[in-house]
Amino acid sequence: MDHPFSETEIPGLSKSRYVAGLQCPLLLYHKVNSPALFSPEPFAQYQFDQGKAAGRLATKLYEGVRIPEFPLEESLAKTKKALDEGKENIFEAAFSFQGIHVKVDILVNHGDGHVDIIEVKSSTKVKDQHFDDLAIQRFVLEGNDLSVDSAFLLHMNPDYRHPDGPLFLLSDESSAVDARMKDIPENLRAIRKVLRAKEPPKTDIGPHCGKPDDCPLKKQCWKHIPELSIFNIPNLRSEKWEFYKQGIVEIGQLPDWFKGKPYQKPFLDSCKTGKPIIDKPGLKSKLAELKEPLYFMDFETLMLAVPAHAGTKPWQQLTVQWSVHALKNGKLEHREFIHDSAGDPRIPFIESLLEVLGDSGSIIVYSAPFETGRLEEIAEAFPQYRERIDKVIARVWDQLLVFKNHYCDSRFKGSNSLKKVLPVIVPELSYKGLDVQEGGTAMAEYARMVSLPAGKEKDKIKNSLLEYCKLDTLAMVEILGKLKGV
Repeated sequence: MDHPFSETEIPGLSKSRYVAGLQCPLLLYHKVNSPALFSPEPFAQYQFDQGKAAGRLATKLYEGVRIPEFPLEESLAKTKKALDEGKENIFEAAFSFQGIHVKVDILVNHGDGHVDIIEVKSSTKVKDQHFDDLAIQRFVLEGNDLSVDSAFLLHMNPDYRHPDGPLFLLSDESSAVDARMKDIPENLRAIRKVLRAKEPPKTDIGPHCGKPDDCPLKKQCWKHIPELSIFNIPNLRSEKWEFYKQGIVEIGQLPDWFKGKPYQKPFLDSCKTGKPIIDKPGLKSKLAELKEPLYFMDFETLMLAVPAHAGTKPWQQLTVQWSVHALKNGKLEHREFIHDSAGDPRIPFIESLLEVLGDSGSIIVYSAPFETGRLEEIAEAFPQYRERIDKVIARVWDQLLVFKNHYCDSRFKGSNSLKKVLPVIVPELSYKGLDVQEGGTAMAEYARMVSLPAGKEKDKIKNSLLEYCKLDTLAMVEILGKLKGV
């Protein structure tokens, strides 16, 4: 039996759920009917919290009245009252139409039923899905007999450097929203059909699983895909979906005519033979670049939507932690640093780092642009360190390039990341026993740690972060040892 609501009503639909429905009907169905499936990962929750903080700051640009978010009936009533009283700017203005509930970040009331919508986003650029977000708001407001004159996005300014210049940019997206309005009736018909059904839709996987965002249901929906499949072939892009439509999923099912591009061939060959494909002369030449003593270096960072330190920009990767393993005369030593307060971490970070790196020897990192990029940012912000930082950068040796260019194993699953390479090359080392096992969680936990007062909980998080970063550099030490034995 269908759900008991009218032909036009769509209960439980919000602007975020509407956008989710455009991405995938199954995603929408479960967001409404199975919310327990959507407990956010620590990093996703951290990003959400950063966005909320940016949103509240944005409203300080305007004088206005804030509508309480819950309960809904009270929010609707207080929004109507604010409009009737002629309030010029209304924050979190709530409206409902055909069972669709929306909250407008900033509603600009021009009087006589004319309004502007301002949607606040913590991103530094306008994204395609933002237009659908604005369009469904306009649809609901027009259903409440309001005329939406303009639809704006208020987003972070990528050129902002704290504390100078505007932090937010206001862009008029009315034309783009106009173009989306014509699609709303058909979109709502499709959404209504999904939500009236008593069973979830049978939606197959496709490009929508990662567009516009990675779907949180991916693990569930991709259960039928083997661990090693066509989806692991590096940079296969749209071709993989053509193969999938033909029922081709496993590497062994690929047609004989498909040979892959030169950079895909080592992976395909490794899949066929079950053995690593190693360019031994190239590997030997790459390893010969190393000069002792060897320093294995890794950074952890924090990203703030709203910059807090001089010269920083929205979402800049602030260096807050480093780990260095040093191999000197066959002896391995470890040093580490973590900034455990909310103050600017950059000078303590760089001064402590430069102290342990010495003046000679290769500095081994995994994916050099990340570490060298952070060092460049510090040198730009604090020119007094420029000369020493440039010397450090000149010594950097990227271990990732070994696996990009000289060593391929199908067990890496088509990735060259440290987390994929380590279990294959050094199976005795693992992140699995750690409280923190990947970078996104490390960032979220770091933010939580610096917000806590001194005590056991803060110390526990701090130690977990130190253990995680230490394993990153120890992993590079052990991987190098294995490579030398090839």
